Amino acid sequence: MKWLILKTAAAIFAALFGIGIILYQQNSLKESFMATQKIGNSFRSLDTEFIELQRVVLQASYFPYFDNDKVLTQIKKIRSRIEALSKDPHLQKSSFIKTRRDLEEASKRFERFAKTVYDFLTLNASLKNSAIYLPTLAMKAYDIFDTKSATDRRVIILLSKINAILFMAKNALDESLLKEIEKYKTELQRIKDGLSEKKRIRLLQTSLGHLELFFDNFPTFHIYLDTIQSDDFQHEIEKTIKDFSIESKKDLSDINSIGELFLTLYLISILVVIYFIFRFEKENIKLKKATDQLKKSLTTDHLTGLENRRAYVAAKRRMYHPALIVVNIDRFKHINEFYGSKVGDMVLRQSAQILKEIVPKPLEANLYRLGGDDFGILYEFKSKERTEAAIKEIIKSFGKKVINVDGIVIDISISIGASYANKLLETADMALKHTKASKRRRYTIYDRSIDTSRQISKNIRALKHLKRAIANDDIIPYFQPIVEIESGSVAKYEALARMRGENGTVLEPPYFLDAAREAKLSGEITAAILRETLDIAEESNTLFSVNISAGDIMNPHDRNTILELLRNHEACAKRVVFEIVESEEIEDYELLAKFIKSIRELGCKVAIDDFGSGYSNFEKLLQLRADILKIDGSLVREIDRAEHIELVVRTIVDFAKAAGLKTVAEYVHSEAVFEKIKDIGVDFAQGYLLGKPEPKPEPRNRR
Repeated sequence: MKWLILKTAAAIFAALFGIGIILYQQNSLKESFMATQKIGNSFRSLDTEFIELQRVVLQASYFPYFDNDKVLTQIKKIRSRIEALSKDPHLQKSSFIKTRRDLEEASKRFERFAKTVYDFLTLNASLKNSAIYLPTLAMKAYDIFDTKSATDRRVIILLSKINAILFMAKNALDESLLKEIEKYKTELQRIKDGLSEKKRIRLLQTSLGHLELFFDNFPTFHIYLDTIQSDDFQHEIEKTIKDFSIESKKDLSDINSIGELFLTLYLISILVVIYFIFRFEKENIKLKKATDQLKKSLTTDHLTGLENRRAYVAAKRRMYHPALIVVNIDRFKHINEFYGSKVGDMVLRQSAQILKEIVPKPLEANLYRLGGDDFGILYEFKSKERTEAAIKEIIKSFGKKVINVDGIVIDISISIGASYANKLLETADMALKHTKASKRRRYTIYDRSIDTSRQISKNIRALKHLKRAIANDDIIPYFQPIVEIESGSVAKYEALARMRGENGTVLEPPYFLDAAREAKLSGEITAAILRETLDIAEESNTLFSVNISAGDIMNPHDRNTILELLRNHEACAKRVVFEIVESEEIEDYELLAKFIKSIRELGCKVAIDDFGSGYSNFEKLLQLRADILKIDGSLVREIDRAEHIELVVRTIVDFAKAAGLKTVAEYVHSEAVFEKIKDIGVDFAQGYLLGKPEPKPEPRNRR
């Protein structure tokens, strides 16, 4: 009886011990499985982030202006991802020796890649500078060389040809074109050696210098770009993922072996063993599915189920003459903001499904989600007519579909950009932007007429000069007198923005204002002009008006800077009139009214600038309690020759008088215009007839 009790106790103990081992094994299996999934997701994210890095570097090479901080941020992000994987406790296990070795090799390869990127960005900046400066020198040649002289005309032709071929060489990455430039360069050198005039020699010397810089650096630029586009790092990551998958299976297999060993030792708990074997097999199936999903996820967009940009790049390489249609959902940002991101995600899913259904079958196309709300349709190009017919069918079919999210019917439309040119995605994106910029156009097929590279280059050059000018306090005011019509004396001066160039030239707003608006630097210009004007106002009793845009007022930083400047010059703030541009840009009238109240409390007055230029809300104007209306120059310029314009101006003046507002007429350029506005009853006049903008406010009278 005693032995029976001991045997039973031993059997129970053995069974309990076996069950404990099995439970421990299952827990280890679960933890290992979860860690495997986490690491697999990190590897997938690393691959995606590297593709994004390649994309932003290519953007930096293509667009004349590009914020290189995006590249540096992406490199930092990838480094952090690699470091996190290297320190992951699960990978420190002895089971993952090959994975750790692969990851270390991938890290070294990425550092070599990162160094290439840094070198490329430096070299790219130098090439951009030469590519931008050479056309400027070619344009300047028209002023220096005489087009009537055959030799001078040859210089201009040579410079133009050089610029054209350089542009083609950089964008097509064709080094063979440099050989064609070599003969032009030799001829240009010969002509320079025969010149005696310093300005001409200096221009050609500068051109040859930039050309030599381009010659020296372009082959290296080409090599860097090829290196950046290579997929060596991605192959390294794929190898790491493959080894990790094998070692994960082995790791799980080792855990499983322990369980199986104890199952054989503890036959008494056979039923429990069978149960856990079943559970283990189930986990193995999950692991296999997870591994398959991991491989699939590298080329699949998880939200829509479509293939992703990586799959698009791979497919495009296999095609003979690829063509791309980019479909963008109009106003998708507004959908996200109004309904929320969950509804936005559903809209993207349903849109992807609709596109699957409506893309014409004869096109034999593949559908991709390229990112955000952009979808790509990739196919072999045969003719422009075939592409255009497919686009029209897609637009027509999409318009018949309905997006319904949880009972909410969302009305959406699409815009399309298509291309079959080189740099397929970039040119299709240009075509899409051209469509977006039009109020009527539904689609655009890329051609050279819509290429924005030159305009971007111009804006980048202007922005570079503008940033330098802001940093060096080279944004300066010029003062144009505003004359009281009745007395003929100068009542005040308008402070107009100018930019002092590196060579001392003074540039007017058309050169830099567009670049300032795009880069959101107009507030910096307004602050610089206001600061200089207040300093002058402290030393005189002169009145000044300063331009301020609605965007400056809506921007919290710019608005606070302006108010702080006024408070620091409170004694002379009362001698400042702010001219606010009256346009559809004004969206938040409540904030605008609050700003006007703040500057009024400091003693400033308010003028509405360019009044009558297409949009004039009299009700809103009265709510703002302005002091002055500046009649738009486009009306004043033609007032002596157009009766309908005179009627418009008379209406504005009558309204102003009834509202107790003073009026100012801009662009008064002739005696006839002056007499006409005087007859109508305008209070003040401004224009070249009465005085041009000068560096200092000079007192003068009309009488």
